[in-house]
Amino acid sequence: MAAVVAVQAWRLTPLTAVIIMAGLVAIPRNIHEAARIDGAGRWMRTRFMTVPLTAPIVAVAALFCAVFTFGDMAVVRILTDGGPNRSTEMLATLAFGKVIAGGDVGQGAAVALFLLPMLLAATLAILGLVRRMVAR
Repeated sequence: MAAVVAVQAWRLTPLTAVIIMAGLVAIPRNIHEAARIDGAGRWMRTRFMTVPLTAPIVAVAALFCAVFTFGDMAVVRILTDGGPNRSTEMLATLAFGKVIAGGDVGQGAAVALFLLPMLLAATLAILGLVRRMVAR
């Protein structure tokens, strides 16, 4: 399990870094300059300005990572193929196993479609959180 998590984190790090860097670049420089003139140190600017302004961007990056992780079965399939006693089984690998190895297209499609409402609920929850962050 640790190897699967480490590889998936390694694969998603560049995407997350690009999204967060885009969010950091989007913060206007005059906000930080005004805070520096008012006497705010680096820690205060980071804590009270940079983190709150980039929080919605980080939430969107987390959303992308979650959707890509749940939909990507390659890491689990290559590293563990479900692992000992299916301990690293994901819905995507389960659906693949039902359709390809078992030949049961209906059950594989049902497992794959079960992923849709879960990801939709998570997406709506994270986007609702982002909307509340932006509205403040």
